[in-house]
Amino acid sequence: METSLRLLKTDHVDLWQMHAVQSQDEIDTILGPGGAMEAFEAAKKAGKCRFIGFTGHYDPEVHAALLRAYDRWDTVMMPVHAADHAYLSFEQTALPVAIDRGVGIQAIKVFGKAFLLRSLSPAECLRYALSQPGVQVAICGAGTQGQMEDNIRAVQNLRKMTPEEIADVRRRAVVGQGVHTGPTMEYWKREA
Repeated sequence: METSLRLLKTDHVDLWQMHAVQSQDEIDTILGPGGAMEAFEAAKKAGKCRFIGFTGHYDPEVHAALLRAYDRWDTVMMPVHAADHAYLSFEQTALPVAIDRGVGIQAIKVFGKAFLLRSLSPAECLRYALSQPGVQVAICGAGTQGQMEDNIRAVQNLRKMTPEEIADVRRRAVVGQGVHTGPTMEYWKREA
């Protein structure tokens, strides 16, 4: 933290997150004596970070377990995209726990690492993610200025999807992938 603050030329950050939590053993280490949570809590208490959170994309059960194991998370970052429901779903497993706990939700893998762009438009992907309950931020990459401008246009006049639109996008996301759903498309998730 100290090195990051020095390099950023600031005395605090808004959000400090534990990155890529993947297993119950990691949860036990993070929350155990001398674990990372002690440093995170101390940094927050000292005003070096305003909020604390964690990220991951490997196992929705681990996300849900970590959300339940510690009741002072400010944020969580997880995959939220139109094909998630078809394989080890973060939306079905971890998202409801985050909502129940009042944790700020950041969506990642919005475009499914570009796999979803075979059957959905970028605007549909963004609208889908931002239409999910509790999702406040959709983190998406842009390889060009034009892609960034497209992303901005897609959310400037955001209209949340209706349940019918969500069902249609989910169907097209999976059908459009054919045999590429599950671990082939979402290679970042553990194998079921």
